[in-house]
Amino acid sequence: MNAYERHKKMVHDLVAYYGGQAPQGGQAGPAKTDYDLLLENFRFIRSEADDAGDSWEVRLAKRYYSKLFKEYAIADLSRYREGRVGLRWRTQREVVNGRGQFVCGAQGCEERRGLASFEVPFAYQEAGERKQALVKLRVCPTHAHQLNYRKQREAQRAHRERRRKEVRRRRAKEERRWKGRGSSKEAKRGRKRRRRRSRSSSSSRSSSGSEGSTSSSSSSASSSSSSSSEDEGEEQRRGRKRRRHGEERPAGRQQQGTAGAAAAAGQPAENDFDAFMQGLFE
Repeated sequence: MNAYERHKKMVHDLVAYYGGQAPQGGQAGPAKTDYDLLLENFRFIRSEADDAGDSWEVRLAKRYYSKLFKEYAIADLSRYREGRVGLRWRTQREVVNGRGQFVCGAQGCEERRGLASFEVPFAYQEAGERKQALVKLRVCPTHAHQLNYRKQREAQRAHRERRRKEVRRRRAKEERRWKGRGSSKEAKRGRKRRRRRSRSSSSSRSSSGSEGSTSSSSSSASSSSSSSSEDEGEEQRRGRKRRRHGEERPAGRQQQGTAGAAAAAGQPAENDFDAFMQGLFE
């Protein structure tokens, strides 16, 4: 029974057994204990402004703060997944037992092997103000992972994001490369198609030219054959006319014609000989 409970019992006995009267103005509120006053006035790191007051509450908090050992802290890592860590200073008993220095500084851990020291930037809110301080911790590997859980998660996320970006960049590069190959292939195919078309058009033109030449040669042959047939018909008509004129020609002319023909054949005619003799005697 503390002092407040003892006081309430004595007031109750006074009213119940000794005819006393309860205090006027209704029931009084609960009185604050030393623990409540200490919670209200405690500071994780006290400054000169915090120690400026001279009240009982300030002196109580200052006296309790002076009994703490502030080289290493004790950590509460029960909510490490949320990124929240609780820290407090060590008491004299914990310092004697080596808690937080030779034993893991996590609350409830008794590990002594593989301890590592960390200087943690501890951000906290106190008396309506947001403060920050560097605090030393010594913890085992398991609780070191829990202590740095949030940073490790952020580093893993950043690494995965970089990997994803790298994969996307490689895929985009491969797609551009394959697209370039496809376009070059299409261009080659287009050139081949154009070459085939040009070859087919040139062959069609050559075939049409050969057909035109054959048609022109056939037309020239037909024209030459027609002209030769016309010449033959003309010769036949002329021969007929000559035969007609030869039948109508007189005998003297026919003889002269025969003599001329004989002379042309190299045989001297009789009239020519007579004429030669007459010219000789004259």
